[in-house]
Amino acid sequence: MSGGFEFVVSTGNRDADWQTASTYVQQYSSSGMRAEVKPLPDGSFQVVVNGGSGGAQAASQAPAQPAGGGWGPSAAAPPPAAQAAGWGSSGAQQRGGVDPFAGPGGAAAATAGYGAGAMAGTGGSPGAILGGEAALPLGLERVKYLRKVYGLLSGAMLVAIAAGYACLSFGGTEPWVWAGGKHAGQEVLVPKVVSMMFENPALMWIAFGALVAATFVASWVSKVRYVNVAALFLVAAIMGLDLAPMIFFAQAKAGIGATLTTAPVRDAGIMTALVFVGITGYVFVTRKDFSYLKAMLNIGFWVILGGCLLTFVFHSEVFALAIATGGALLSAGFILYVTSYIFRNSKMDDAVGDALALLVQLRNLFMFLLRIFMSGRD
Repeated sequence: MSGGFEFVVSTGNRDADWQTASTYVQQYSSSGMRAEVKPLPDGSFQVVVNGGSGGAQAASQAPAQPAGGGWGPSAAAPPPAAQAAGWGSSGAQQRGGVDPFAGPGGAAAATAGYGAGAMAGTGGSPGAILGGEAALPLGLERVKYLRKVYGLLSGAMLVAIAAGYACLSFGGTEPWVWAGGKHAGQEVLVPKVVSMMFENPALMWIAFGALVAATFVASWVSKVRYVNVAALFLVAAIMGLDLAPMIFFAQAKAGIGATLTTAPVRDAGIMTALVFVGITGYVFVTRKDFSYLKAMLNIGFWVILGGCLLTFVFHSEVFALAIATGGALLSAGFILYVTSYIFRNSKMDDAVGDALALLVQLRNLFMFLLRIFMSGRD
């Protein structure tokens, strides 16, 4: 090359190679040179450096390229700037040590990252640069894993919807008298299963307890082949049954014009889908690491849980709406956290566990949003 040079970074670990190449680019760019990273068909990365004000000095410091055309296990040491940043022999920069993820799937992974400004001033990269941080390219194995996770999630959601629909549509109806408010004494027809739960609230607590127990069991067997998928769909079916009374109550209130919106179930469903798609799309584009939210979300969980229990004591519509709003924001935060984990740090050995984590948070988000939209006008 005239006034420049190039070399290949290839250790077999695509993410680590991308981070290493990015550090080289940052170093040469800070020396006044134009540098860029080019992905190669074999999964490695080529660093191309063109001449500039610091070209001669930087070229003389360029790492020697092995005869094989790539970097092997005993590759030359990273540039001084990379060594100062803490790069090890694997080419992966460690930031903050190990940050295990303890979610419903029970998976734990070390969080490896790189500086937010690693690609500042570069001439190009195989990933998008948003907010000063380069988005790591997804490997073929992770793409296949993501398809599996979201395929399982889609199937579980269909099972939950089908179970809820069956609960509300089959088994006949019974008359039920509206209690409380200006519509007290008005009679409506209620599905038998829902009527049983209305007349005996203990059944609703039993359904909720069964959902919690089934979720823990599904998490426990999330890596047991075939059993894990059956457990996931069982959790989804119980979710549909557990949400059925709330969905019917929202529809009934909307029918007499006593809700915040005319179709609270539809609006809650649309809002849940928009939030989920928006968060997933954002993480897909940026591939940012949101593991730092873990402590904050855990604290928020206990705060919202305590608030939900207090709603049975205060019977205040304003307080209940405040808790529902906080719960919706917390669920969205958990979806962001779990999605980031799946895209960046998952060991890709627990697709059912990851799908279960998303399913639980989607259920929570829908429930809190439905509580907001079904709030009374009077």
